[in-house]
Amino acid sequence: MTKIDKIDIENINLLQKELKLKNINKIKIKKKDYEVEISTGDINSETQKNKHKKIESSPESDTQIKEQIKSENIINSPMVGVAYLSPDPASQPYIKEGQHVKQGDILLLIEAMKTFNEIKAPKSGVIKKIIVLNSQPVEFGDDLVIFE
Repeated sequence: MTKIDKIDIENINLLQKELKLKNINKIKIKKKDYEVEISTGDINSETQKNKHKKIESSPESDTQIKEQIKSENIINSPMVGVAYLSPDPASQPYIKEGQHVKQGDILLLIEAMKTFNEIKAPKSGVIKKIIVLNSQPVEFGDDLVIFE
């Protein structure tokens, strides 16, 4: 039996918030011998109707959101690897949403070919959103963090 640590619980809470924001009712994640199913509530006909309305209007709202966020405020992955939000599972994450960081501060690590690469803040600012989850595989160019 796999133990759930503090970072796993934080990731589950983040997933639950994202599900609510995107009006998704249920998600199931399997990783090796480990399985998590998260549900945000009951599915009823009214929720389904609202879900379809939001899906139809989402391309416009996505465009508006992307226009509001300047590309220089988005930190993208410079490589393919696995993102880690803390130096080790027992440590606190490098950053939290709403935290002020200075240019050069470590935001997260990306492990590539058994080498941990520090991803540093290109400028000073406030962390608006942490997009990547701990232990999440990332591709070159994937959005990791949004600055305010």
